[in-house]
Amino acid sequence: MAAFSGKFQYRDAGDRLLDQGACEVSFNTETCVIAPAASAPMAFDLGDIDVAVAADYDLTLRLYNEKRIVLRQFGPTFGRMRDELIAAWRMRTVRCLLLEDLAELGRFNGAVNGAASEIRVYGSNLAVLPLAGKPFQRRLAEADSIRFDESAYAYTISFGAEKLSVAKLGPKTGEFGEKLRAAFGALQRHSAEALHLTFPFLSPDEVRALVEAAPEGRSLKLSTMREIHPDLPDALLSRVVDDGLRPYFESLRKRSVPDALMTGFKFVRCDEGGSRPGAPAAEEASEAEAATSEGGDSEAGTEAAAGEAGPNAAPPLFFWFFFPLPGRNVVAWEAATGSGRATYFFRAAEPVAESIGRLTRGLSLVNFRREPVYLPDASLDREAKYHRYAIGRRKLAELAELRAAFLGRAIHSSVDAWQHQVDEVIARA
Repeated sequence: MAAFSGKFQYRDAGDRLLDQGACEVSFNTETCVIAPAASAPMAFDLGDIDVAVAADYDLTLRLYNEKRIVLRQFGPTFGRMRDELIAAWRMRTVRCLLLEDLAELGRFNGAVNGAASEIRVYGSNLAVLPLAGKPFQRRLAEADSIRFDESAYAYTISFGAEKLSVAKLGPKTGEFGEKLRAAFGALQRHSAEALHLTFPFLSPDEVRALVEAAPEGRSLKLSTMREIHPDLPDALLSRVVDDGLRPYFESLRKRSVPDALMTGFKFVRCDEGGSRPGAPAAEEASEAEAATSEGGDSEAGTEAAAGEAGPNAAPPLFFWFFFPLPGRNVVAWEAATGSGRATYFFRAAEPVAESIGRLTRGLSLVNFRREPVYLPDASLDREAKYHRYAIGRRKLAELAELRAAFLGRAIHSSVDAWQHQVDEVIARA
């Protein structure tokens, strides 16, 4: 741990002084320790810092519980302490935003909607890490447009009604635009390529219509696919619903609202361990010895892997289905890629299609990891290996909403056992 000596103040949400004095500050990639000379030390996760406000001679850290730690009088080491602590905080924040397994294309210092921020461009996401505001991320596939305003010398990125203005990039203004547009363009090109190779019977106009209707990481109705081409739904189902999944899929289909089934896809890539979304892992093993287990964090790969599978092979795709169930405002979610699976159930308010859109966005933002969704609050809060998910739950409103909507899951151990679990989950809804 890096260690620095100086002074601190510890204040509550009402600015009441709780402690102060000489101290030693030390931190690593996850933990910060404030060791006062005259009282017991404090230790906290760097992800517990929501806001860092840096001045010339002091650094204020606002924690998620609204308490503040002010670090000052560190002498000539202050600049180094401030810079290294902020850098460690940002790296931890990226992990808590569940972005660490994505390929980073570039980092830039600028202003986002007027707030000084570090901006990180990934192959499929954009992370904004402000000093005096809460960090957040957005998926590039959800961007409607990217425009550069010469008069304001700023980029405007539109996400529906939300607009991000990125300015004050200095000499890196051009590089930022190039990286951002390259990532956005690559997603669109790879979508068109993958969908063409998956559905080779589609005409160029039909591929374009499908890309527009179903950008990577969103859900659409199968009936919409049928409007693009009458054979699309059957071609999709025959390609991605294998023999192992079919009995579960057909059972859900019979239970669901007619013509309301929704589907979507994301790109996947191998992680450092070589596994891929849907590959067996230990995530479900503790619940059913006979169950084929779902992927854990290795299911997080979300970026295009163009070129890895050869010029005539489609980039690997991760497909899913949502099944709205009648009369209960419940939807079932089924992943259709890989060997290990469970069915997940969520509450869905009317209109259901909009609820499914929000659920899809939440699942996409956590890169389709299962653990952040189904693990109980106690596991996230108490177990160190899951604690970044607890922090992510606080920082990502979409993850909090996803967890609040989660009703339960049914493991694909056997059709009979699965049916029993499905009935239990629906009865609790």
